Amino acid sequence: MAKALSDAARAKMLRAAADVVVDAGVGRFAVDEVARRSGVAKTTIYRHFPDAKALVVAALDAAMHAPTTPDTGSLRGDLLDYLGSVRPHFADRRLRTLFFELFIGAERDPDLRRLSDELLRARAAPTSAIFESARARGEVAAGVDYPTMLDIVQGPLVLRSLTRPDSLVTLDLDGVVDRMINALSA
Repeated sequence: MAKALSDAARAKMLRAAADVVVDAGVGRFAVDEVARRSGVAKTTIYRHFPDAKALVVAALDAAMHAPTTPDTGSLRGDLLDYLGSVRPHFADRRLRTLFFELFIGAERDPDLRRLSDELLRARAAPTSAIFESARARGEVAAGVDYPTMLDIVQGPLVLRSLTRPDSLVTLDLDGVVDRMINALSA
């Protein structure tokens, strides 16, 4: 029973923390406000999270589903599946705000940067697996490094989420993936 209460309290904290980030930003984030909104005692929050920064990163992590690693047998199929599964993250206003606030805060705070980087590394596992499989099948040029491949794949979604988020819903993933493959195999 205590575990269920702890899980329920954690879920309330994470939802409230995400709400505070969206409403006030990382710079004005306060654990007191998370406690007020969630109805969870501040002492309980600190039993789950060592500090406010860890809570902010955990709130973002909890707000989005973990992408899966597709295995269609081709780079094109894997990229289409992967981008199709993460496009909703970029199209969702709340998630965009959480990400942007985290990035802004990480620019000013080295501890938040470290936590943010850890989250992003953990979330990059599917793309790494996609590229490893594509290399093994000879679908990626030998000289293309992982950071460049990641930029090519994430670039269209990140840029559109910054400049034209409404266009993400109608983005032609087939055309985008074809251009990505051309860039990666050149």
